Amino acid sequence: MNHAYFLTRMPQTLRLQIEAESVYAPWLKQGETLERIFANPAIMETVYNQMTLRERKVLRLIVSCIGCEPFDAARLEKLAQPVMSGADAKVGFLLLLRKGICYTFRKSWGEHVYVMSPDALALWQPILLEETAASGGETAAELTVTGGAGLARELFYTLVFIRDHPIRLTKSGALHKRQLQKLVELSSLQDEWFTGTGIKYAYADTYPYSIAVILEFLTRLGLLDKQGEEMPLKDSAVSGWLSLSEEEQTAVLYRIWQPVAFPGAVWLQHAALWLERRQEGQWIQAAELLQWLFAHQLVQSDAAEEDGAAVIDMLERQWLFPLIAFGWLEKGETATGKVCYRWRIRPGKDGFSSDEVDAGGGRWYVQPDFEVLVPSDVTLAARWELSYFADHIKSDHVSIYKLSKEGVQRGLESGRSLEEMAGLLADHAHYGLPDNVQLTLEQWAKPFGRLQFEQAVLLRCRDQEAADTVRKLTAAADCLAEELGERVWIVRPDQINRLTGLLDKAGWMPGKLAISSGNPAAASHSSEAEEEGGKENIRSGKAPEEPWRPEPGDKGFIYARHAIGYFEMEQRLPNVAELYPDLNGIPTGWMKDYRTYHASTRREMVEKAMEWKAALQVRHNGKDRLIAPRKLQETRGTWSMTGLDQAELQEVCWLADDVQEMKIILPGINDKY
Repeated sequence: MNHAYFLTRMPQTLRLQIEAESVYAPWLKQGETLERIFANPAIMETVYNQMTLRERKVLRLIVSCIGCEPFDAARLEKLAQPVMSGADAKVGFLLLLRKGICYTFRKSWGEHVYVMSPDALALWQPILLEETAASGGETAAELTVTGGAGLARELFYTLVFIRDHPIRLTKSGALHKRQLQKLVELSSLQDEWFTGTGIKYAYADTYPYSIAVILEFLTRLGLLDKQGEEMPLKDSAVSGWLSLSEEEQTAVLYRIWQPVAFPGAVWLQHAALWLERRQEGQWIQAAELLQWLFAHQLVQSDAAEEDGAAVIDMLERQWLFPLIAFGWLEKGETATGKVCYRWRIRPGKDGFSSDEVDAGGGRWYVQPDFEVLVPSDVTLAARWELSYFADHIKSDHVSIYKLSKEGVQRGLESGRSLEEMAGLLADHAHYGLPDNVQLTLEQWAKPFGRLQFEQAVLLRCRDQEAADTVRKLTAAADCLAEELGERVWIVRPDQINRLTGLLDKAGWMPGKLAISSGNPAAASHSSEAEEEGGKENIRSGKAPEEPWRPEPGDKGFIYARHAIGYFEMEQRLPNVAELYPDLNGIPTGWMKDYRTYHASTRREMVEKAMEWKAALQVRHNGKDRLIAPRKLQETRGTWSMTGLDQAELQEVCWLADDVQEMKIILPGINDKY
C-alpha cells in the first residue's frame, strides 16, 4: 500500500486540507499533483528543509523506530519521551499529518491508528540516514544460490495450465487434490524459501507455500473469476496482463509482494530498502549492509561476528529468500568466504529497472523435427498463443515446444484455424516455416470439422395436432433452424424465448427448457464476443491501443498482516489548539507572563502542563530552563517536580522553592520563551 493507494482512499476534504499546506504551493501551482510530489525525492527533501525542528525530530523517530508499521499515539509518545515533551511530539506529528507524511485511520470504536507508506519510508531513508563509507575489498564472488527463470514466467506456465485444465473447487472451496498436485509439480518455487516470512493463508493445512503464493498473485491481479465451484480465467484480464513486457509484469509483481511479506521489524525494513537502492548486477557484501545498520543504530549490537551472522540470517529468511525464489536476487560468496548478494532485476523508482528491455521483437526457430525453440526474448503473448497448439517440453535459457497432431486438434477446438496457427508460427520464425511442417500441419488439420458433435435445443411434439399447429404459426418459422422429422425441430438458441411466447399465445404450454447442462452454444456466444477483442490482440501480436495497467485488488489469498486496509481514513485533521482541551479555561497570563507566582499557583501550572504534556519555562538558580514535567509529588511539607530538561536531555528534580519565574509553553501556541 503505497502513497498512490492511500491517496485514492483519501476523502476529498482531507486532500484539500493537505493541498492547502503552504509548503506544497509552489509545485501545485506548476500543475504537480500530490501523487507526483510525494514520489519526488528532490521536492520532499526541500519540504524537509522547511520543517520545524520538532517535525524533524518526530519524523526521524518514525523513520528510525517505527517504519511503515501501523502505530498509535501512545507508542510515538513513549519513543519521544527521552528527547522531547509529549506536547512537542503531538504538535510535530500533527504537522506531519497535515503534510500527508503519514495517514490517519479510525478504528470502529473511534481510536486512531497511523501509518507511513513503504514508498515514503524508502524516500526518507537516504534523506535522513546518510550513506556510510563503502567497506571496499573484494568485488568478485562465486554464485552459490539462484532462483528460476523468474516469477513472471512462473505465473505464465500456471495460467496456461489453468486455461487448459480449469480450476474446480470442492464444496469447502479448496482445490481438488489431483489438481493441487499438478500445480505443485508445475511450480519451481520451493516451500523452504517462504517458511521464514510468517505469511498466513486459508487451507494452510492443505496448500503448500508455493501454491498460496501463486494464488496470491493471480487473485491480486484479478486473473481468476470465482463462479460457484469453478474458478476460470478472466480472458480479458489475462489478455491485458500478457500485453505487458516481462519487465513491466515484474514491476507489478514486486509492488504486490512487498506489502504481503514486508518485514515488521524496522531494521529489516531499512535493510530491504537499502538493498533496493543498490545497482543491478553488482555484488553487495553483507558486511557493508551491517556497517550501515550499526552506524545508524538501527540494530543494537557490538558488531560481533556472531551478531552480524544472526542479523543476516533473519534478513534472508524473512525477506531475501523469496526474492531469490522469484528470480530477482542471487546470493554469492567471495574468495574469503564473505556473503554477498546481487540483483538480477533491481527494483527501481517506478518499479523494476533492467538493462535488458523487452522490445517484443524476439523470434523463435521452427525445426523440421517439429520442435519450436523459443529464446527468452520472445514475448509471453506470443508464447501464450503458441501454447494453444504446441506442447511445452522444458524451459531454460531457451524453451522447447513440440508440435503434434493432438496439439493441433487442441488448437482447432479452441477456435484457432489452421491458417492462424501456421501464420503465427511463420510470422515469429527466424527462417520461416519448413515445408514438411507446413504440409504435416495441413494433413493433421484436414479431418477436423467434417464430423462434429453439437448440442441443440429441440422442440418435440407429442402428437400430430401439436405439430400441425407449429407449422401453421408463420411467425414461428424464423425461430426454427431445421426440421428433423414429422414432429421434431431444432430451435435457434437465441429465439427460444420468442418461440415460447408465440406458443403461449396459441394456447400451448411448452413449459420450461428441459436440458441438464445448459446450452453451451448460447452461453458462450456472448462471452466469446465480449472477449474476442482482447484475444485478437494476442493472436495478431498487436499491442492494445491503450496499454493495460493492472489495478491490484485490496484483498488477496494471503491474509494481510494488519487490518488497516479495513479501517476508514479520517475525514479531517485537527488544528493545533484542539490538542489542548480547556485551553480557554486557564488564565491567559500563565502563557504570557513570565514571573513569580504563588506556590499554589505554580503547582496548578505544573499540573496543567503535565495534563497537556507540555513544557514549562522556569528560572532555576538564575538560569532559564525549559522543563517537561513528568511527575509531581509531596515532599516534607512541600512538593517537588521531576521532569526532562529539554536542552540538556537530562532528568531534573526540583522542590517548589527551587523555581522562581514560570510560564507554560504550549508548542504551536506560544513557542518562544
